[in-house]
Amino acid sequence: MSMEEHLKEFLIYNLKQKLSKLQQEIENVKEPPPDLKILSYGMVIGYIDIITEKEIKTERIEKWKTLINQGNKLTIIIPKDEKLKITELLWKEGLAEKLSIGTYEINLFLP
Repeated sequence: MSMEEHLKEFLIYNLKQKLSKLQQEIENVKEPPPDLKILSYGMVIGYIDIITEKEIKTERIEKWKTLINQGNKLTIIIPKDEKLKITELLWKEGLAEKLSIGTYEINLFLP
């Protein structure tokens, strides 16, 4: 398993913990992207796509457009250091105001 796959599994675990407190469940999507769907009482209320630095590609953006055009809510989770670059790309594609952006970062503190 690659480092990116481990990172995604870790983020999925943390998202499940946070959303379970809000009475929401997360399920893996069979054919990503997006990576996850958010359920509340059995109904799909949105999707989450977790992005690593190497995953910003035209095909992924086209899938986002399709999801949004179908009326689905989409949240993307991106590396904090890449937020400016990805936000600029989303504005160019006309998606910035149509989806939600979350960020993640990993901090290691050593003595």
